[in-house]
Amino acid sequence: MKWTRKGDRKIYVGAKIFDQQGCIAYLCKTPNEARCLPGTLEALRAEGVQIVILDSPEIYSEYTPYTYI
Repeated sequence: MKWTRKGDRKIYVGAKIFDQQGCIAYLCKTPNEARCLPGTLEALRAEGVQIVILDSPEIYSEYTPYTYI
């Protein structure tokens, strides 16, 4: 998926449980979703879970392996 506006890029929101390997990652459908989704997830976040925004998941080895949803 590519966004059509110049300068837009793929943005993923990831959720990782501290001290466990791997995370789940969600590819945002629009730039607006990428702006709003992390705040919504933070409000629902369980203790010990980290919410992160990633533009190039492959360079963040501390979150691998990724389970894309």
